[in-house]
Amino acid sequence: MYGRSRYRPLLAAGLALTVTLLGGCAARIMPESQLDTPQPVYLVDHGRHASLVIPHEDGLTRYSFGEWRWYVEGRRGAMAGLSALLWPTAGGLGRKEHAALEAPPLPARVTPEGRQQVYALNAEAVRVEALRRRLDAYHAGAPEPPVYSETFGLYFVPYSRHYWAGHQSNLKVVEWLQELGMQVQGSAWLSRWRIVED
Repeated sequence: MYGRSRYRPLLAAGLALTVTLLGGCAARIMPESQLDTPQPVYLVDHGRHASLVIPHEDGLTRYSFGEWRWYVEGRRGAMAGLSALLWPTAGGLGRKEHAALEAPPLPARVTPEGRQQVYALNAEAVRVEALRRRLDAYHAGAPEPPVYSETFGLYFVPYSRHYWAGHQSNLKVVEWLQELGMQVQGSAWLSRWRIVED
């Protein structure tokens, strides 16, 4: 009996957080309308999380951020998910390079966990290349070797910031989109996206 009552505050907090987040609207993405050198990027909505794919001259590279135990160790029970949201836990940066595109906009092998929608966006090429170089350098400079996740098809390295409700995969993608010069308004927490163009 004591064991169950011990988790009641945690469950109540989780329920309150869930209700709050479910009430949010879709994230509205507004790409820059005037671009000197447009470069495509792909926002991939997997249903509950999102990732970013950047094409380049050698093919494309996919990036994703997630909770280490969930993404890498495969701990996906209800309590594991709830604890990851309610307090900071270890995060990981996932990355994988792929050869040239086989089918537009992305071949299925790039997202083995599946996807609900792929959004093709354009950003200034210099910004895209700067983001790609930064993420690649971070991944390559990790103090530990990458760990491969077959479920997500990505190599993960530990990330310097923790994962929690205020810094989860979709919010990390929002940071990347903003780094590319796009405005993002509304809640991206549930991986609901709407593209707003002039």
